[in-house]
Amino acid sequence: MRLPSVLPSGPAVQDAVCNTEALEAAAKLGKVTSPEQTPIFICALGACNRLFPSRERVLAHRKRDHSDVEAGDDSNMITWNG
Repeated sequence: MRLPSVLPSGPAVQDAVCNTEALEAAAKLGKVTSPEQTPIFICALGACNRLFPSRERVLAHRKRDHSDVEAGDDSNMITWNG
């Protein structure tokens, strides 16, 4: 199973339950980020699709959980930070 490069679109729905206090509380918990600030690496071997914060963590995962993969093999690895 491959991950789609573009997610299917859907109609927008108006939020009728959120209030100002909830929005202000949410703003304190998160922030908008960019690919340069938040790297994501995905192991795309088979149907694994696990997320990791660095290339090194993906490679360690592959060595442990996908022992048939050669060390340092970057194939089937998806990232959005280049």
